[in-house]
Amino acid sequence: MSLVIDSHIHAYPEAVFRDPRGWAEPYGESWWADCVAPRDRPSIQGWADVDTLLHDMDAAGIDQAVMLGWYWQNQSTCEKQNRWMAAWRDAHADRLLAFTAVNPAAGSIAIEQTRRWLDAGFVGIGELLDRVQGYRYEDECFSELVALAEEYGVPFNLHVTDPKLDAKAGMQPTPLDEFVALGRQHSNTRFILAHLGGGLPWRSPSSLPTNLYFDTAAGPLIYEADVYPRAIQQVGADKILFGSDYPLRIYPRESRRPEMGRFVDEIHGLNLPVTDFDAIMGGNLISLLPTRA
Repeated sequence: MSLVIDSHIHAYPEAVFRDPRGWAEPYGESWWADCVAPRDRPSIQGWADVDTLLHDMDAAGIDQAVMLGWYWQNQSTCEKQNRWMAAWRDAHADRLLAFTAVNPAAGSIAIEQTRRWLDAGFVGIGELLDRVQGYRYEDECFSELVALAEEYGVPFNLHVTDPKLDAKAGMQPTPLDEFVALGRQHSNTRFILAHLGGGLPWRSPSSLPTNLYFDTAAGPLIYEADVYPRAIQQVGADKILFGSDYPLRIYPRESRRPEMGRFVDEIHGLNLPVTDFDAIMGGNLISLLPTRA
């Protein structure tokens, strides 16, 4: 079997998750604080230090994981997270990869710092969310970031919300037609649309650009298991990437702690052809990463 890679996790130091709201508010990161430590409802966010992450990867049979940036409101916070991820990646180079956090609205400094992290071995850009970070996909700052991704041959990860969830607390609308237009406008860039692209694979499959890919992050929290065969049928197994959204508690009714193994078992339970399973569980991601990765 090929390498099993979780293409979508997040990681924070204990000093951050010990008091997430107390850490975030002085840095002006109110959106992140409201997502992970909401005042008006129970949180489903879990936390894990790096040793726990590696233990959970081993238990789930996951060889490597990609640490994604968060869609921070401030570029200075993106830099903080990039430094955390660089340290963990350097300490566990055989297990952890990293996409650079960036806020395109920061302009030239965002481009300069992203170039530095790509030079330092980061293998992608994202996760980004325009309406939280204050940019639009038509903006020049985003186009410059796309050009940088094309120069380095790395993919983007973009947060996508299913339209049926727009009204739920903590959800930010992301109109699906924007991603179709984005893929067409930047046909040489590979975009990974998080959370199964908000259902885009089965909502308009015939019109989707070929440079759009879809990760399964938080899938069990959002969808029933039958969506995976449906997505595969519509866009092909070569467009789907396994991602857990660890350490989010994607089975909050069954477990009080984050885990990956149950989700891996759920994908196993689909009884996919071996070639499809291997592609989804790591092969597709490998094909998107720069060869130096």
